[in-house]
Amino acid sequence: MPSCDRARDGLLKLRPRKSRLLWWAISLITWSAAAQTGQDLRFTYRSEIDNTDQPYRVYVPSSYRPDQPIAMVFALHQTGDNENSLFEDEKHYPAKLGVRSAAEKYGVLLVSPNARGTTEYRGIGENDIFCVLADVKKRFRVDENRIYLTGHSMGGTGSAYLALHHPDLFAAAAPLAAAYSFPWLAANAGHVPFLWVGGELDAEYYRQGVALGLFRMKSLGCPVEFLELAGQEHYGTAKDFHRVFEWLLRHRRVAHPTAFTFEVDSPRHARAYWLAVEAMEQPGKIATVKGRAESRQLARLELENVREVAFWPDPAVFDVARPLRVKIKDEPVFTGVVSPAQEIVFNRAAAGWTAQLRSRREYALTTYRRNPVAFAPEALDMEGTESRLANWITDAMRLATGGDIALYSRRSYRGLPLPAGTVDMVDLIQCSRPFDQMLVTAQLSGRDIIEILDANVQDPAAVAKGGIASNLLVQMSGGQYRFDRRLPPGRRIVSSSFQPERIYTVVLEGQVVQRETMRLAGRFRKLDHRVTNIPFTVALQGHAARSRELRAVREGRVEEVK
Repeated sequence: MPSCDRARDGLLKLRPRKSRLLWWAISLITWSAAAQTGQDLRFTYRSEIDNTDQPYRVYVPSSYRPDQPIAMVFALHQTGDNENSLFEDEKHYPAKLGVRSAAEKYGVLLVSPNARGTTEYRGIGENDIFCVLADVKKRFRVDENRIYLTGHSMGGTGSAYLALHHPDLFAAAAPLAAAYSFPWLAANAGHVPFLWVGGELDAEYYRQGVALGLFRMKSLGCPVEFLELAGQEHYGTAKDFHRVFEWLLRHRRVAHPTAFTFEVDSPRHARAYWLAVEAMEQPGKIATVKGRAESRQLARLELENVREVAFWPDPAVFDVARPLRVKIKDEPVFTGVVSPAQEIVFNRAAAGWTAQLRSRREYALTTYRRNPVAFAPEALDMEGTESRLANWITDAMRLATGGDIALYSRRSYRGLPLPAGTVDMVDLIQCSRPFDQMLVTAQLSGRDIIEILDANVQDPAAVAKGGIASNLLVQMSGGQYRFDRRLPPGRRIVSSSFQPERIYTVVLEGQVVQRETMRLAGRFRKLDHRVTNIPFTVALQGHAARSRELRAVREGRVEEVK
């Protein structure tokens, strides 16, 4: 079922159901009268996730005419803000070169969603984007080939996340001061130009987070640019939206490529252009699809970590009136006529690939839960000295990498519990917010581990203040420890399973080495570590898909002496 509905407001009530021509005429007269200064509007849509009205902000330039398609820019807000921030926060986003001014100058429809708060535009935040887009299309004539993404900080990260997971939908993306760049999906920028904007004086972890994806995009020959603003810090990247809009509008969506590479990190983000990954060979690893139209009657696919893939011939690329041949690598797998209402499903079998025609399957991007991956007998959350959800997450980290120990911090955590019952991929995406970076491993002695655990035990006074200080306790898989916060620093770990002289392979979430989200007891920027090829959320998906039933109990991994 779709998870959004049209808002109940005056604008939609003006549209007659039976006479679209009359509606266009009335709209044209209305917009002509109001076209001198543009329109700054507030809308809502009705969410079917929780039956709430969700807000978003729109600026309609004075040049807009309802009988002509208009380019649209999503402007995504930063952490802690909302749909109004980029419009109204002149301290951080000066109006002279701000989003409304840019939208008016360049004649584009400006849309700023709420994103359901601080969601990183993942999970329910991603759903908000597509519900807003669906609602906007009911109100305005949007040019499908000129829909763009930009945003600041969390909004910059969100711009990259959305463009790389849906490369067939967006014309270009300009992330400003993004925190990270999803390097495992860099090939998806093959037809989506990127402009990364960073500040010379911004925090190092922002620059590092972008550098990872930027480097891989460049190495793959993707259309990517990087603009570093001299003398500017974090907010300096978002002071000139005129420059950003002018760059975005140079580009048009590549809707019908004859060749592309599509990297898939979850079943939720498995469709682009004319292919969809239906099943991975090994859940918990990236799948890659390369599609090429070698002629109007010949398609060639190259598949990595794919067990099942669906292919529908795009009439703009293939001649659907004539027999089509499909090869997987060099093996001919299918020959026949495929109608626009059909797709071919290829399955890997012991004897090779098989092919089967079926009716083409479609789904709405506004559908919230559509990819069940496992079952949880009871809900798992981050509460307590020893968190059951953290136990499950660290088990997933350790099993994905083969490490001896996995350590995890809740310091910046803003995820959601895993619900009881059917667990969908969207739940795994949300339970791990905010970070999604490659897992890293380090060789640490038992003594090193104990020192790190000790550094994250706060004294009673700090805990009494609440907030972050009370949530620093390191969670783990593969070991256990007991602590007494009343003891002096350096002596608070009273017992553990770690042998001081033994060397352990320790798995960490990638942000630990980039921004010290876990206190490393003097080892930050000194820790010798290896970056794996396993993204954090992908590790969770692999663990869920293999186990099928998500269970985690409190078993004395983290205990406090009282």
